Amino acid sequence: MNLPEENMGPAPNDMLRCFPFGGVGEFGKNMMLYAWGKDAVIVDCGMGFPEPGQHGVDVVVPDISALQEMDLKLHAILLTHGHEDHIGGLPYLWPELKLPIYGTPVTLALVEGKLSEQGFKAELRPYGAEGTSIDVGPFQVEAVPVTHSIMDACSLAIRTPIGIIVHTGDFRFDPAPIDNRPTPIHRFAQIGDEGVVLLVSDSTNATRPGSGPSERIVGPALRQAIAGCRGKVVVTTFASNMFRIQQIIDAAIECGRKISVAGRSLERNIEITRGLNRLRIPDDTLVPIKQAKDLPAHELLIIATGSQGESRAALARLAQDRFPGLHLQEGDLVIFSSSNIPGNERTISNLYNHIYRRGARILHAGKAPLHVSGHAHAHELKMMMQLVRPRYFYPVHGEYRYLIEHRDLAVASGIPFDHSVIAENGQSVEIDGDGIRLGKCFQAGAVFVDGVSRDEIDDLVLRDRRILAEDGMISATVLITQYDGKLLGKPQLVARGVLSSDVSEELLTEMSRDLQQELESMDKETLADIDAAKEEVRLFVRRWCKRKIGRRPMVLPVVVEV
Repeated sequence: MNLPEENMGPAPNDMLRCFPFGGVGEFGKNMMLYAWGKDAVIVDCGMGFPEPGQHGVDVVVPDISALQEMDLKLHAILLTHGHEDHIGGLPYLWPELKLPIYGTPVTLALVEGKLSEQGFKAELRPYGAEGTSIDVGPFQVEAVPVTHSIMDACSLAIRTPIGIIVHTGDFRFDPAPIDNRPTPIHRFAQIGDEGVVLLVSDSTNATRPGSGPSERIVGPALRQAIAGCRGKVVVTTFASNMFRIQQIIDAAIECGRKISVAGRSLERNIEITRGLNRLRIPDDTLVPIKQAKDLPAHELLIIATGSQGESRAALARLAQDRFPGLHLQEGDLVIFSSSNIPGNERTISNLYNHIYRRGARILHAGKAPLHVSGHAHAHELKMMMQLVRPRYFYPVHGEYRYLIEHRDLAVASGIPFDHSVIAENGQSVEIDGDGIRLGKCFQAGAVFVDGVSRDEIDDLVLRDRRILAEDGMISATVLITQYDGKLLGKPQLVARGVLSSDVSEELLTEMSRDLQQELESMDKETLADIDAAKEEVRLFVRRWCKRKIGRRPMVLPVVVEV
């Protein structure tokens, strides 16, 4: 939301203020700040992913530059759970904030791993025991365990002088969760009895009626599918969903199969949850992925990353026959135990095509109950409102239409219309004795980050101009046959804005020859996929230039099908 920045000024001592830095009016990069007077806490610090066309951007994180103008005393970062859209911004923003981080055991373990990879060591503090509160500045914070698609998720009850803020985070009501840790209806009712001034609730599934099915329905469907397969089975799901991973493991064991894990993030998450005794895997069941090729196909199940069609994930490499030692073939089964994130449909469709070309079959949630959402549906959202009985309501975590639908649910549940507010990123909310209202606007955009070099990109246009000014541009034109992915002739390379001393005609000829050899060595399916071919050309030329001339010019790949 593009809003004019205003001087926030001093805050009255009897006013509660909310500052959404991310995740309100959008999906992803969730970050909320709550302030009482000059004291404040941050809830979650997430990341998002770039939209199509935002080339060169790997990660999107909240812009927190407005904090410098707010004159607030920040006490801590409070985390609701360990999904990337709630903790993924920490490696980029924590060095600026340098605050203690509170979370549940699994969440803190995930955060510790992410920060240590970047050489950071934060002060990590656990929440108090269930039903107890901890003091964070003038606030008392209680972590209420909730069911979600990741272990150790929680809602936060933040006690302030004018009442309790219930920040739900991502939650749902599952009467029979895999870890036997249901969302505690009685505890939310007790918190409601104490007096909830504000309910800040997840809107992800506000448009879906009723209640979602239990996670437990997935296990029997997995067992049935695996038992009916005579070849190897590959199951892909979200790497953070250890409840789903546990059900996949249990189904594999019941069907007499060994298990291999393909994907770095999946391996890391399994190691963390096993170390906390939260994931049960017999040692004799796991087989290193490099040894999986030695097992008979009917005795093997592979859990792989890449459910969204990520080009360099394990499943994409299997589907394109680029995984060392492992090959999909007739009789094999690939199970998608996941949902399609909006915007990824085309990529996933291309992945399906590659899998079918190998001769394998596909089973997905459209054919069998292989996935359930970890977010509350409309009936569950209304149930939360009825339990905590808030004076005011603020929907978050969703695009604008989801916020409106969620507010409609609140009104239908008995919350007066003028006791709710719709405020997107950059629009503060104020609550005091006079009610709830929109406050002043503040800067809350996005910071684009190159995930490899960790360089922040304030604006894509500025970044493009910087690259063009410093390193110039090289266009690479490649002709490929439309149906079989055959390279036609030598790639044509043209340099613009690059010093002739750096890139001579002889160097361009050498680069063209090397690029031709690289493309001819690739599998034909990759070349026949025009988007994949463009990315391969871009990466090769960029890396070649970095290696040969120490520069990274902008690369414009032009792949023409004839």
